[in-house]
Amino acid sequence: MTNKELINMAIEARKNAISPTKYYCGAAILASNGKVYTGCNLGSEDGIFNICAERVAICKMLSDGEKSFNKIAVVGGPEDKLVYTTPCGVCRQLILTFGKDIEVIMGYPNENNEIEEKIFKIHELLPGGFSM
Repeated sequence: MTNKELINMAIEARKNAISPTKYYCGAAILASNGKVYTGCNLGSEDGIFNICAERVAICKMLSDGEKSFNKIAVVGGPEDKLVYTTPCGVCRQLILTFGKDIEVIMGYPNENNEIEEKIFKIHELLPGGFSM
């Protein structure tokens, strides 16, 4: 699976997001078994219940019995617009627990509205993160 395909799956998953803040995110994980798990951010009006797209995708993967993944695509933005979006600190730490070399792919539109990608290893996004 290409990074662009994974980004497109994250964009599709983003359509299911529930966000009182009007910032909608999507994520797509390529698991070690070759299966893709997607997630969207979910939030409540009172702010008590909020979960990021990355954590939703990871929970789906784990609940399906898969324990590892190689890369995750992340997209986000206000309303119907995509902007460069990175995982939050909590998601970065969670991703790091699955391996320091996991690729995090951020998809966002360039000036021609074509999807670009930036790729980092998770340890680059969370230097000094806790790992055992």
